[in-house]
Amino acid sequence: MNNRDRLIVSKMLGYCREIEETHLFFHEDKELFMDRQRGFVYRNSITMPIMQIGELAKHLSEGFRSESDSIPWKSVMGIRDVFAHHYGSVDFELVWNTAHKSIKELENSLKEQTD
Repeated sequence: MNNRDRLIVSKMLGYCREIEETHLFFHEDKELFMDRQRGFVYRNSITMPIMQIGELAKHLSEGFRSESDSIPWKSVMGIRDVFAHHYGSVDFELVWNTAHKSIKELENSLKEQTD
């Protein structure tokens, strides 16, 4: 892994931790998250780091992405585009599942790459 990739991965891991801390702050209250009126702060606090992760993934070298082929890079980068361009119609359940399952899996895979 080159230095640029290492820096990008470090930033991505920081956003993964930010998502985890946000869930802890809101006590993983899925009802609040899904509430169209009251849940916007929670959702925005989760979707922005996911968008940043997707944007950062686009700047990783092709070599790094091909070496870490267990990570679904196309999906990681694609979710950023969904959130950025279709935010008003994003499925909250998709965001919740991404933040709870996919981000943790990504974090674990990225940690393996840096070991």
